Amino acid sequence: MPDRPLHCFPTQVSIIEAARDMWHTPLCAEEEALIETARDKRQREFRAGRHAAHRALSELDAPAQPLLRGDKRQPLWPDGYLGSISHCREKCLAACARSTDLAGLGIDVEPLNPLPEGVSRYVHTPREEAFMQANPDLPGRLVFSAKESLYKCYYPILGQFIGFQAVDLEIDPVTRRFGFSATAEGGVRFPGNLRFHGCYTMDDAHLYTGCYVIYCD
Repeated sequence: MPDRPLHCFPTQVSIIEAARDMWHTPLCAEEEALIETARDKRQREFRAGRHAAHRALSELDAPAQPLLRGDKRQPLWPDGYLGSISHCREKCLAACARSTDLAGLGIDVEPLNPLPEGVSRYVHTPREEAFMQANPDLPGRLVFSAKESLYKCYYPILGQFIGFQAVDLEIDPVTRRFGFSATAEGGVRFPGNLRFHGCYTMDDAHLYTGCYVIYCD
């Protein structure tokens, strides 16, 4: 992983990559109960994500407590804190921050592989598709991953589903940053009092995207 993944994140964000032992070390009883009937792969991913999140929260002096699950299967963060977890094969990241510093954040990790054939038409808007066709050196999953991060960032704020066609990304390959505008077809009203920041980076095998929002002055 790059020394400072997701360079757009401010220093108030704690980002932890799950160490190898985190994938198989049992969690507390309350968290283990959430995965007692899950397949081995899901159990490993869940443990890695929760261990990484606990480590990130501890760096922020958050109270130690189980990270349980909401009705949409989202992690339930301690009061006063927020976070995001992503895993991909043998890579897992957690990012956390205090809610006094940020209004929301999202993180995603994907393999440096193209999307399966035919999937981009459901993910890309026409403008995004034209942009990706004009920039073939960009990771094929860039739009998909950026929208995954964006969804994780905004869902706790909006409390509603955000489809892939709800936003149109604006990607700058030079700075590796991205913004977005809402599409009329998506029907999502994003709060106007939030300032959005998004970025991406890569290593030899993975693409990382992340975003956060802060309240405007």
